[in-house]
Amino acid sequence: MPDIIFSFADSDSQRRKRVFEGAILFCPATDESRSLCNRAREYVREAFGELDPEHAQESTSVERFVEIVGPLKSRYTNATATKEYVRAFLLSLGVDPETTYFDVPRLRVVPHSNYLTAGVSYAYRAHRDTWYSSSPSQINWWLPVWQVTPARAMTFYPSYWERPVPNTSQDFDYNEWKSVGRGAAQSQIKQDTRKHPLPMQEFAREEELHYGAAAGDFVVFSAAHLHATTPNTSDATRYSIDFRTINIDDLRRSEGARNVDSRARGSTLGDFLRVEDFHPIECCDAGVVA
Repeated sequence: MPDIIFSFADSDSQRRKRVFEGAILFCPATDESRSLCNRAREYVREAFGELDPEHAQESTSVERFVEIVGPLKSRYTNATATKEYVRAFLLSLGVDPETTYFDVPRLRVVPHSNYLTAGVSYAYRAHRDTWYSSSPSQINWWLPVWQVTPARAMTFYPSYWERPVPNTSQDFDYNEWKSVGRGAAQSQIKQDTRKHPLPMQEFAREEELHYGAAAGDFVVFSAAHLHATTPNTSDATRYSIDFRTINIDDLRRSEGARNVDSRARGSTLGDFLRVEDFHPIECCDAGVVA
């Protein structure tokens, strides 16, 4: 069973080593993480107008909800200011801006009560990000925009850190996902027909780790950890931010988590931007070249 660590005072290199060994880090909010979440709140509130974002679904049709959330997510992710807030957050935690790269953050919107679980609010089944073609050197960051309870956060399966899970990752190709799957999200309402890599087994309730967190608290974990969207059985829509980082030195040295069961094709490396200047990572099929 990997370590579960609450807060930490490690250097960035120590933090990465812990994560590659399977540790899940639960960290209290900082000024920079709160600023990142407050920025997201501004986008959400602007999109929903006079509606309370955590309860807008209760007076809005699913179709209208999708019309609001789809463009909202795109605006937030693609804004230059969003990248700047991520940079400030990472720098506050001591990353090297010349060797650290991040992908643009995603705003996740998870309504309650099975109102919408596909497309723009896809409820991810248990998966490792490596099944989606992520590098074993990747580190994941997750922050709730508003407070979350165990009934509307994420679920971890720590006991599967080194245990293979039968899955369909061999059918996943990231290049196809970028050209077809990602753009089709807004058209998926009643059922998500996109080709997600899926587990081929069920998991016992006692194998799940659930948690609650305040706005701006953050979780740090490996791309190789098995995790899922917690079915939202609360009374409020969940809004969260997630993004990923990679240190280019880890890539060059092939340092990262062990790949126990991923057979996905393609690579997400081309999505990453350097913290220092937002310059894209330079890579090729054979690996990183800059």
